[in-house]
Amino acid sequence: MALSKKEISILIEIVFSIVFAFIFLPYFYENQDNNLILMDDLIGKIIEILIFTVIYFSVAYSLLEFVFKKKETKDERDDMINSKSYKLGYLLYEFSLFIFIGYVCSKFQNKELLNLTGNQELYNGFNITDVGIVFLILMLLAFISIVKSLYQFYLYRTV
Repeated sequence: MALSKKEISILIEIVFSIVFAFIFLPYFYENQDNNLILMDDLIGKIIEILIFTVIYFSVAYSLLEFVFKKKETKDERDDMINSKSYKLGYLLYEFSLFIFIGYVCSKFQNKELLNLTGNQELYNGFNITDVGIVFLILMLLAFISIVKSLYQFYLYRTV
């Protein structure tokens, strides 16, 4: 089972998405009750993410180019696979946006219903913060990126 340069490139993207989800998403999950301004070392975490991303892709693609020196040709098959995988990614983004908007609206509606009942303790504890929204968006983006890349890898292996 020899992998081509394009397939290894897709695997590099999949590994990055998984590593990103396991290393950086817990930070946003733990702080989702806070405000973006009140988060501990948010700027430091963003810089850490950027540095990790640049180093990861620089090293991974440099090694890929070093191992596969021969340039691969691009044909109609590549265009078809890219079109199908990006179409799936786009559909997942649209579906996730629909779910995200519904989630936020239901949180606000449920909070107002709790306000009408007069239970201040439940009303004050039932909120959605901007860090919670950032966490949800990052989680959806990581999931969609993994699914799109896995589908693209599957198409390269089968078509």
